[in-house]
Amino acid sequence: EELLAKQQQAESDKKGKGLLISFLAMVFVGLGNKIMQKIQTVSMQNYALFLSLYTTVVYIPISFAYIIPAIKYTSWISTEERQVPQVKFGIMGLLDGIAGIMQVFAVTKIPSGSLVILLQQAAIPVSMVISRVLLKTKYTAWQYIGASVVIAGITVVLAPSMGSDGSGGGTSTLIWAMVMVLSCAPMALSSVYKEKALGEVEMNVVYLNGWISVWQFLTSIPLLVPSALAIDVSVQEIPKNLWQGLLCYVGQNSLPSDDCSMAPVYVNVYLAFNVAYNIVIICILLYSSSNMLWLAMTIMVPLGNFAFAIKFVPGSKPLTAWDYAGLIIIMAGLIGYRFADGIIQSIKGTNTTDKSQAQRKSASILGLNHAEMSENVVETHNHVLSSSRSVKQIRGAYL
Repeated sequence: EELLAKQQQAESDKKGKGLLISFLAMVFVGLGNKIMQKIQTVSMQNYALFLSLYTTVVYIPISFAYIIPAIKYTSWISTEERQVPQVKFGIMGLLDGIAGIMQVFAVTKIPSGSLVILLQQAAIPVSMVISRVLLKTKYTAWQYIGASVVIAGITVVLAPSMGSDGSGGGTSTLIWAMVMVLSCAPMALSSVYKEKALGEVEMNVVYLNGWISVWQFLTSIPLLVPSALAIDVSVQEIPKNLWQGLLCYVGQNSLPSDDCSMAPVYVNVYLAFNVAYNIVIICILLYSSSNMLWLAMTIMVPLGNFAFAIKFVPGSKPLTAWDYAGLIIIMAGLIGYRFADGIIQSIKGTNTTDKSQAQRKSASILGLNHAEMSENVVETHNHVLSSSRSVKQIRGAYL
């Protein structure tokens, strides 16, 4: 018995160390991803069109480097998965493409990295509304309160932009902030559609997102026209702008306002963090506790805000009183939304629902090239699947 107790204690200690390492990795990689998402736009300020395409197309070879040998030499991707019609992937890719373009443009045009991180939290209330309307998902009182507080916090940080000018950056910042918030809608709709279209099929995460990336890239090409007009680039200038964006990516200036010397470093470091971030999130959802993911995501919000106030960080700006107030309010909302019910259940000693299956299924809806915001949609999606309703009932409610 003593030997067995020692073995159990050793296994428990090993598991605890593994969870700690996973948590620290999540915070480090996630924070790097959030920071570099904004920093990459410092050098690529004039080339949001190129960034929106490139940050999508880069996932195609990465994904198919796994998919092709997995199909050819293993049984990791089933016949049932391969029989999912491409039109479904096309719709998912279109919705993710619209969300991705809106987010790249908004991040490029919003001057403050701190504001970008705070605005990303809007994915929670937006996805809640969409899942409530389309799936009739039920949320607790604390979740409604938390989401409402997040909205209040976002309103506070945008308050300076609602005037004619000011520290928030004026009307332009407000417009692009709204674009960032509205980008949550197609992203959440994509999550809902994935649940409906895939049904009971548990898709291989890489296979699913590999094909979505293909269709996201293809559908993003015609979307270049309205996208270009939104940033005052004429239709005729689109090819030239894309070419100049490619030159900037390799460090060559084309315009007097260009500063592309660090673009190769910034963009590639962001992509490295982004790939690593997706892998860490998926691994945690598949093999660990989602609570650890939500805790890390919550901690990253203030850390990311303070990072953008450090002078040596490219594009840094000092935090204003409005920023601090909004951050405090948003953090209160996130804590209430994510942890209040769990804390109350722990105090009462009630058992929580087993969410392991929900976590596995939620891993498949992560948008690979815009994980910074889809992480919050994954959280809402995890709640949807953790409810007592079956997937069949969810599909019926959606239809």
